[in-house]
Amino acid sequence: MAQEEESRARGTSATAPADQGSDIFSIALDWQRWWTIIPEIVALLCAGALPVVVMANVIARYTNWYHVIWATDVVKVLFLWVVFLGGALAVKYEAHVRMAMLSDRFLEGGKTGRLWDLAIRLSPMFVGATLLVLGVRLVEISMVRELQTLRISAGYFMTVVPASGVLMIVYVLRNVVIRSGAWATARPTDNG
Repeated sequence: MAQEEESRARGTSATAPADQGSDIFSIALDWQRWWTIIPEIVALLCAGALPVVVMANVIARYTNWYHVIWATDVVKVLFLWVVFLGGALAVKYEAHVRMAMLSDRFLEGGKTGRLWDLAIRLSPMFVGATLLVLGVRLVEISMVRELQTLRISAGYFMTVVPASGVLMIVYVLRNVVIRSGAWATARPTDNG
């Protein structure tokens, strides 16, 4: 009852659905866009499992309770996935370090500034292309090597390297398209 009165006072309906923002929780609840956060979910699961496996290994080592012989290999794989997916996600959210001092000065320069900003924003695409090309070769090489305790080919786990390269390329292109739309609307118009 009190919620309906507060809603009326604000001019909104208590039964209306909440505004679907761009935060991760609204995306997770929207079944048509759930696939857009798969890299975040996998990186989060790997980052969450990493301290659990390390802690279990430390406890097992000092208590002689249970020997976790596979922990070292699992930690290596989890760390690999966290690092490469984290790099791709940093590109998605434009969280990579940029030379802000130079960048900000060039941005004041109009068209030259926009070109410089575009060059900086496209630079992770070259890293992604390198990861894609060299990552495919790395997977081929790693297929013949097994993880010592798991007895599984390391190549399966190395697939995160070219996959993160593809994600970086996709995220850079997405960000540039979004940014170019913002540049187009921010340009002054000539009326004379």
